[in-house]
Amino acid sequence: MNIDELLLAARQLAPQIAASCCVVNGAIMNLDEIEKMGYQKFGLRSKLNMPRKLYKYFPNIAKKSDENVINYSMQALKNNTVFMQAPNEFDDVYDSDINVDFSEYERLRLAEYCRRCKIDVHDSLSTLEIGNLLIQSLITEFNQSGSFESAFKEKPTSKIEELSNQSFSLRLNIELHKGNNLGVALSNIIRYDYEEYCSRLKNIFRTSCFATTPYSQLMWGGSYADCHRGFCVEYTVLPEDDNYKGIYQNLFPMIYCKTRPNMAEKLVKLQDKEITEDGLWDIYSHGALRKSIDWSFQNEWRLLLPLQSNNISDYNIKFFPITKVFLGNRMPPKKRAEIIEICIEHNVPYIGVTRNPNIFEMQDCEILCENCPNFKNGLTRGSRKSSKKR
Repeated sequence: MNIDELLLAARQLAPQIAASCCVVNGAIMNLDEIEKMGYQKFGLRSKLNMPRKLYKYFPNIAKKSDENVINYSMQALKNNTVFMQAPNEFDDVYDSDINVDFSEYERLRLAEYCRRCKIDVHDSLSTLEIGNLLIQSLITEFNQSGSFESAFKEKPTSKIEELSNQSFSLRLNIELHKGNNLGVALSNIIRYDYEEYCSRLKNIFRTSCFATTPYSQLMWGGSYADCHRGFCVEYTVLPEDDNYKGIYQNLFPMIYCKTRPNMAEKLVKLQDKEITEDGLWDIYSHGALRKSIDWSFQNEWRLLLPLQSNNISDYNIKFFPITKVFLGNRMPPKKRAEIIEICIEHNVPYIGVTRNPNIFEMQDCEILCENCPNFKNGLTRGSRKSSKKR
């Protein structure tokens, strides 16, 4: 085979390779094998090659919160905490979003309501035909008993399913009181079920993200570290320390791949049930831990915790000990001095980062910040400006 034939074969195989492979913790792996591992096995396997240092980039920007202006980056540094975010706040529109095709969901959800009403549904029936069967059953039951809820003849398999039946009946009555016919009412309820469930799947957990290097040009250069004006914190992972057991067990590497399989059939079965370990793995492996291959440069690890609170401060949690702080190359001298003061107070080593002359990557600066002319001169200029203002 000559080089042209080899290149042609490679191009033909590229879509197959892209669909079957993924990147996990910097290694190329078989995606199907990863998906079949399950929650426990993936957690154990990933810990075998887990880095002993994790890094988090901070923008060091003060933000307005209610009536106060708070610098959450400084707060995290002072308190050795990380903030658990809701996935819908991330910059990737696909982040933690599980692929649930609405058309398939609609058919499966209608079939599920039919099951509860003891209506036989054949695979050959269309979505419209299944919906018509359900509507006819609801009309018949309402004419006989005056209630839609009694149409559910099958005993609920869980308390959640029982409440779901009650919710369905109430929403159906509300839709009819709005003047909608039964067909429109049912369609609106299915749409509501879909949107509420997709939102719940995405926000069943909160997360904090970590890198595996403090020298990433892309991480320093973007919003993560405010274009080199922020800082990066190093955490030392302590697998054997019982104080961090819950944190350690809930850290996972991201799965970077090209494909997003439709999860409608699997997830509709879980909608009104308690989440099992298998169900949690489906949510994690196809949502919380899955990102486009385009983001694989981040080699991200995530802490996933099922936190729910009305108090936002409850989402700041203690993390592994801070063992070093890296100061951004463009950090203003005044802010640099503030970070250094905190590091000294907490006995944490710190170092500035500068451009590597040979490759596109940051590196440790050889000069201690306090001895750097740029730092000293910057502080002097800042103090002069302040005195002029006074």
